[in-house]
Amino acid sequence: MAIAGRLTAALGRGVSMLVLLALAATVATFALQVTGADHVVVFVASAVALAALAALVGEGTEQLGHRFGAGATGVLQSALGNLPELFISIFALQAGLVVVVQTALIGSILANTLIVPIIPLIIALGFAAAALGALWMPLAAPFDIALNGLLTCVIATAQFGDPDALPSIN
Repeated sequence: MAIAGRLTAALGRGVSMLVLLALAATVATFALQVTGADHVVVFVASAVALAALAALVGEGTEQLGHRFGAGATGVLQSALGNLPELFISIFALQAGLVVVVQTALIGSILANTLIVPIIPLIIALGFAAAALGALWMPLAAPFDIALNGLLTCVIATAQFGDPDALPSIN
């Protein structure tokens, strides 16, 4: 308990709990993998470890933001924000899981190009509908176009998510 007490004194209660959770979940993941536990249990333990580590990165970025300002923090967040996805992709490629990496990249691209821009548009249309009443209908056209594009991509992904289901050109 002496180590936990020193950790709490140095980092604070919340951060020290995250460090201990990340460490315990990482050790548990390793032990479960070595003992041949069910894959779902290993996945859940590794997801807890990854979530705790991501929370630690977020906490560290927030503390750096207080020290260096918003600009430096934004650059750091954009540089470090995709590290977990990068590491998972590297490990998946080492295991020969190319389809997992391809699907993750497609999902990331779809989220960044379709879903993220739609959220402010939905909020803006909500304000426009409240302020303008029935006059807001012409403003809904860009939203309809974006939503149709999103649904088209989701349907195509659901239809052709399995690489073996793709039509061949033979």
